[in-house]
Amino acid sequence: MILILCAFRAEFAPLHARLQAVKDAGLQSVKGCYGTLAGVKVMLAESGIGMRRARATARRIFDNVREIDCAILTGVAGALSAQLKIGDLVLADRVMARSDNGYRPEITLDAPSDYYERAAAALNRRGIAYVRGAILTSKLPISTAVEKRLAGAQSGAVAVDMETAAISLEAQERGHPYIAMRTIMDTADHDLAAARFANADGTVQYGKAAAALLTHPGMVFGVIRLVRNLRRAADAMATAVARSAPYLD
Repeated sequence: MILILCAFRAEFAPLHARLQAVKDAGLQSVKGCYGTLAGVKVMLAESGIGMRRARATARRIFDNVREIDCAILTGVAGALSAQLKIGDLVLADRVMARSDNGYRPEITLDAPSDYYERAAAALNRRGIAYVRGAILTSKLPISTAVEKRLAGAQSGAVAVDMETAAISLEAQERGHPYIAMRTIMDTADHDLAAARFANADGTVQYGKAAAALLTHPGMVFGVIRLVRNLRRAADAMATAVARSAPYLD
């Protein structure tokens, strides 16, 4: 069985829509379900946002679900490379955890090479373009274009998220192979100040956005763009996972 972990509802929903024979996972404190994806038995779960919550969720799942053969760590990410566009797929050959004192990684994990190659072959076979590179996991959001440029230059990563390294560490400690693939929802030159006006399911908090309109009218358009890009990236992510899963089972 393949475990698919994503962080929040807007990532979970397009994957859940592709499942068949769905039943609740029945695991306390974990939002998840079992089902089949392209004919493959999977468990789909939300890890929660951030390193601490993601690792705790992964630990709970690994403690209680014994038949996991491989984990797919997925969702959306921010670009640190100027070459990446909205919806582009990053297949991680390395996963890094950012230092608290800067953008240089304090931990670097190489992706399990056999599963990386299987995932790459599956994506190639299905005609899905991807970028090979490192994903940097940060405890705090990297939101501005200036921060993204610094993070990319100092870490060597092409994309950033807030969960992958934490789950990778837990999987590695338990001997579970994994792959990490994420799609880009904001480019390297895109500031994410508007992110605080979006809900976890990818909808706008109109009350907060309306209040911000009084002092920062341009930010509302940033919210609309953010939600649109999130949905586009999440759908691209779900398609990539669904098309590659049969080759990872």
